[in-house]
Amino acid sequence: MSTAITAAPTGLLTSDTSSLFNTTSGANNAATTSGPDLSGITDEITEIIDQIKLSQSGQVQEFEKTSYDVRIDNNMTARDIGVLRKNNSRLNLFSALSQSDAVDVFKFRINTTAATKLGTLIADPTYKDQLRVQVFSKSSGQLLVDSDPKAGDAYARYTVLREGRLEMKQGDYIMRLSRMPGADPNMKNNIQYAVQLTQGTYVNDYDTIEQGYNPNQDQFGFSTSLGAGTDALISSLSSSYSFIANLPAIGTSATSKLNGALYDALF
Repeated sequence: MSTAITAAPTGLLTSDTSSLFNTTSGANNAATTSGPDLSGITDEITEIIDQIKLSQSGQVQEFEKTSYDVRIDNNMTARDIGVLRKNNSRLNLFSALSQSDAVDVFKFRINTTAATKLGTLIADPTYKDQLRVQVFSKSSGQLLVDSDPKAGDAYARYTVLREGRLEMKQGDYIMRLSRMPGADPNMKNNIQYAVQLTQGTYVNDYDTIEQGYNPNQDQFGFSTSLGAGTDALISSLSSSYSFIANLPAIGTSATSKLNGALYDALF
């Protein structure tokens, strides 16, 4: 569970920040490019110029939504940050790992198999090496990307992803943000961060701003007012559970048959 940042951290993702993400990635490209092959830098400069033209033409639309942290962070409670489409959308996430907060979990979908770029910014430079970013395939659970230098191939892919050269396949992904192993073991630091995902240029800019845990929401991230249909279903399931809990010990034929009937009806 993270303590909310009530608004996007100053300077993390404004027009200037857009340039900062590109500058950071450009520096990485420059550092990893050897010899006369400057194609990576050239492609990035072209991409920046194209994006400036799109922005100046007024074609870029900005969208913002708020998500709420949950008490239990896992794949089931992962908050959705959007759909990444090549040369169409950019996904921006703002959140924080507050004191005693071990992990935040988010999900996103990639609509087009293409070279993808990830950028991160930490509000306090003191903690810039304490945030761990991991990306998993939602369907298989396989770890694909890991910012921990000890993560082997997953770290190598992370480096390529930072450079904007990692081809990520169409599909659903889980992004897990936590503290680096051994860093801040008592979880005393409040690490405010921003994460950005792009595939080339974009005309739709999506911001997800994570707020703190909302007491009007349950541990699965749903609001207390879910609509009559959902409320009725939850009430029915709760009543069924209470009924089963008060039955005699499992082992009688009648109880076994009843459990099987309920299972078949629900699933």
